Amino acid sequence: MYKNLGAQITFRAAYLAVAVIGLLLSVGVWTEFKPFFFTDFFNWAIIMTIVSTVAALIENLKSLNSGKTEDTAMSFPLLRFCSAGSMLFALLLGLFFVGRVGEDRLVGTLGYGDIFPGLATAGYWARADVLLPRFVLPAAYIVMFVLFYPRMKTRGIYATLGILPPTLFYFFDMFFGMIMSGAYGGADKLVEAGMYGVAYPYFFQDSAFTYTGWWWILIWPTIFGVSLMILNNAVFFLTRTYKDENGKLRLDRKTKPDESELCDIIHYFKMKRAEKKSKSE
Repeated sequence: MYKNLGAQITFRAAYLAVAVIGLLLSVGVWTEFKPFFFTDFFNWAIIMTIVSTVAALIENLKSLNSGKTEDTAMSFPLLRFCSAGSMLFALLLGLFFVGRVGEDRLVGTLGYGDIFPGLATAGYWARADVLLPRFVLPAAYIVMFVLFYPRMKTRGIYATLGILPPTLFYFFDMFFGMIMSGAYGGADKLVEAGMYGVAYPYFFQDSAFTYTGWWWILIWPTIFGVSLMILNNAVFFLTRTYKDENGKLRLDRKTKPDESELCDIIHYFKMKRAEKKSKSE
């Protein structure tokens, strides 16, 4: 990792500025406001990265104020890890699978359940409200994560916990669609009202017209579950790759990090449990 404090502050400040702009564009602040922006996973991922980057930047600025020239920002390590996994997932979704989010389509011929690679459309590259949240910000955050996340400071369970944000989003969107469908009186009524895409904003949620067999209930969660496991393990391996004394890259997946150097929520509960145990003895 690069410990240079100036580089970290510059990169993180630039990322924050672009992330806020990208989020506002995605929400439609300067064009047509999108009231259902919360059903867009790309927005969820951006918000996660904004929170984690702000925390790391604050830590950087405190280090700068104390006269340091190098830093190893360790605030919100689990959130930063989950953000990296979610952004990697978002990058691949935007590039290869998602041609429609809600009623916003990159091409006019897409059905609700069609899979279409975003990178093959002019709209993907020409629209800032698409390019920033689906490509520029995910790629930039992953680069920032690779450059500045401290090595050997992750728990093995991180690779599993990183699956949670996309999974929670999946079920949130699914139940939101079910509630909307019930309120409107079914899929056909949603289509008549122009709300089907809003209720089911992604291709894999189109169970009324495309993925109608019961087996899709098993297929999509399995596909995404396996994909998320692979991606988050890849992110974990990145945090466990380091250069040895000979300058060669090494991967250490088994060594447990020094508990005293961790500052995640798990560390907090471990310390509380240890304190409670010591008082009872």
